[in-house]
Amino acid sequence: MFSFILLAVISFSVDSHATNGTQMIGYGSKSVGMGGADLAIANDATAINANPATLTGLKSEIDFDFTAFGPQVHHTDAASDADGKNPYFYMPLLAYVSGGSPISWGIGIFPQGGMGVDYKDKVKNQIGQTDSLYSNLSHMRIVPAAAYQVNEQLSLGIGLQLGYSTFDMEYYPKLAMEFKNGKSYSYGARLGALYKANEQVSIGAIYNTKQSFEYEGDIKFGSAYGSASGKSKFKDFSWPSEIGIGISYKPFDGLTLGLDVSQLQWSDAVNKPYLAPDIAGFTTIPFTMEWENQTVIALGGAYKLNDSLTGRIGYNYGKSPVPNKNLSPLFPAIQESHLTLGVGYATSSPVTIDGYFVYAPEAKQTDSTGSYSEKMSQTTLGIQVGYRF
Repeated sequence: MFSFILLAVISFSVDSHATNGTQMIGYGSKSVGMGGADLAIANDATAINANPATLTGLKSEIDFDFTAFGPQVHHTDAASDADGKNPYFYMPLLAYVSGGSPISWGIGIFPQGGMGVDYKDKVKNQIGQTDSLYSNLSHMRIVPAAAYQVNEQLSLGIGLQLGYSTFDMEYYPKLAMEFKNGKSYSYGARLGALYKANEQVSIGAIYNTKQSFEYEGDIKFGSAYGSASGKSKFKDFSWPSEIGIGISYKPFDGLTLGLDVSQLQWSDAVNKPYLAPDIAGFTTIPFTMEWENQTVIALGGAYKLNDSLTGRIGYNYGKSPVPNKNLSPLFPAIQESHLTLGVGYATSSPVTIDGYFVYAPEAKQTDSTGSYSEKMSQTTLGIQVGYRF
């Protein structure tokens, strides 16, 4: 089963886009329905990828989540005014946790995020030809995790991460170049702590290491460079380290409120990546990006309407990490605000069903010279089925 889902995640998440930079705002329908506020809340097995310490608050369960993601992008410059091809992209997730005392453990396969645009045959290049702009970055992780309940108040957890990422891009390929079939592996870890102050208040904290990728693929140059082709690497493009703290508050029975504040260290992850062609006579090709660190605020609530039905609402905000001076049509990670709604249904049976909807209103950013601009908005739907043992 896990091997099947692994193949599905790799296949479906190839075109996945991003929310906070290249990172999804949350994982699983319960988390996303609350705006991604999950660092101090033991939702379900997807906690493996949020705060592994919260696993001590769970019984044994398995969760499958399926997301349909719909980004809308638009590029404008002096010669082009183009809408991107905007189909929905589909991303599955699978996670399992075995609850115990004092040790709980689990494993999950998570689409971590990505980004991309598709303006194939929709833009003009520097000599007036109809040409393309295209990018496709995806990242998934396999995460085994364990948590230890130190005492009634404190739990500690760790998740080990094996990352797999793919990357393709076309930058006016008739004239300039394209990089295809880029693949890379990486590894990292997520450390978590959970402190239960009392029956109403819990505090969670996490730290995630940076994951460095070095993509190996094929490069082909356009007519301006003699149409040369060969192997190439794309280096120094990483997934950022992250530090976060969250608090959950239960003012009365049935209502849970959550607030998380996290920082993604983009300045150390996406700074000056470059292509390194393995072709005689060609030197490295820099992509100066110099992204800025991003503070993300996630706020959400869940209210149990009755024994079977739970409603959720949330808001997630992170200022665009992309500086105007280095805005790129290939990497428009400019989305900032996200409004979320969710609903959960449970009966006396061990099966639970949860769903969510996310609307990210249009974000627009213009380069510092005023010569081009990028727009993006997003809609996302997700459904999750859980089974508790």
